[in-house]
Amino acid sequence: MTRIVRWSAIAVIVTALFASLYLVMQLIERQGADDAPARLASQIASQPSTSDSTDAPTADDVDLAVSDATFFVVYDAADHPVSGTGRLDDALASVPPGVLDQARRTGTNHVTWQTADGRRFATVEQRAGDTVVLAGQSLAPTERRIDQLGLLILVAWVSVLAIVCVAFGIERVTAARPS
Repeated sequence: MTRIVRWSAIAVIVTALFASLYLVMQLIERQGADDAPARLASQIASQPSTSDSTDAPTADDVDLAVSDATFFVVYDAADHPVSGTGRLDDALASVPPGVLDQARRTGTNHVTWQTADGRRFATVEQRAGDTVVLAGQSLAPTERRIDQLGLLILVAWVSVLAIVCVAFGIERVTAARPS
């Protein structure tokens, strides 16, 4: 009976280690998705003309419905988009109420924003005077990478548990043999 308890404890420890590995990896990947938007928000917010209204489409525009590229949108004091490159349905993207409030209060904010059609974006909001600059990028590449790494961790976990089971079986057979 003590062998079963010992091998069960090993299986639980292995499972906890692999679950922890997955959680840490997922967190690192998700936080890494904020890096490019944070740099872009900082760059745009540091420019003196962040509130210039240029709602006309440009060659640099990012169609958020299909593109994974980084984008930015500048919002005025009333939270209306006034300039930027992030477009949904041929208009500058508007975020849900409240997304810009934290940036106005504390200077910066990081959120995952999801559009009505289910596309998810890592966004960083930064206050720039009376305006707020939102920069973001699609989470699709990050989520694909997390899925691939998760599958690799799952395969490794199953392999290690199989080795644990084989070792348990070998110990059981060898212990049952008369000496």
